[in-house]
Amino acid sequence: MKKLLLFPILLVCLCLLITAKDFTNSVSMKFIDIPSGSFMMGTKALNCPKDDPFTEKNEKKSCIDSVSSDEFPYHKVFVKSFYMSNTEVTQLQYWSVMKKNPAHFKTEKLEYYSQHNPIERVSWHDANEFIKALNKKENTNKYKLPSEQEWEYSSKANSDKENKLEDYAWYDGNSNDKTHPVAKKKPNKFNLYDMQGNVWEWTSSCYTKNYLIKCEDNPNSYKVIRGGSWYDNKKDTRLSNRDSTASDFEYFTIGFRVAKEK
Repeated sequence: MKKLLLFPILLVCLCLLITAKDFTNSVSMKFIDIPSGSFMMGTKALNCPKDDPFTEKNEKKSCIDSVSSDEFPYHKVFVKSFYMSNTEVTQLQYWSVMKKNPAHFKTEKLEYYSQHNPIERVSWHDANEFIKALNKKENTNKYKLPSEQEWEYSSKANSDKENKLEDYAWYDGNSNDKTHPVAKKKPNKFNLYDMQGNVWEWTSSCYTKNYLIKCEDNPNSYKVIRGGSWYDNKKDTRLSNRDSTASDFEYFTIGFRVAKEK
């Protein structure tokens, strides 16, 4: 009887081991297994109202201005399974690999210890140098910056619904003009924290105005950043919002998170 009871228990344990694919690396970065799937990338065509001549506000223009023209066309994208770090890279994680901390928001400015705040004031090249060093440290070549498609897919967590921003993000309405320790807000359905706000996140993708126009993978081109920051408003922290900057630019609103190929 004991042997009969033991077998299903062992089977359940084995199934849990097989399905539990999330992992934590040597510098305490936790990675979430993001399943393959498709999603609608960008923003739906707007159904804007006509301007009301009896109001000061131009309703139609306000509606059109609420999104950027580079969020069109709204189109279906398939993404292969990959891993995504569940938080932005922290100052401690960056220091553990690079032995330096270029962040603006250190302990003195925050009035508490800054090790769990996101690294910022790093360029796209700096982020890639970190990834190169991390790959060497972990004896792999699989770590990378997420593509723009991977970022938006994992941020939407199989849902195009925009959640209540205050529950998920540090932005200009609640940040008190500074970054905050990662993972203090709610995670999304993939268990990823701070996909909106705190700091902008570099992607591997170079920027074009139209999703359907291919661009060369030029290390010196403008790169797409996503998610908005502690400094930005609700419009700029929308999941579909896109922005870009020069790959050598560094600022205290821009950091990154890491993906990993399978």
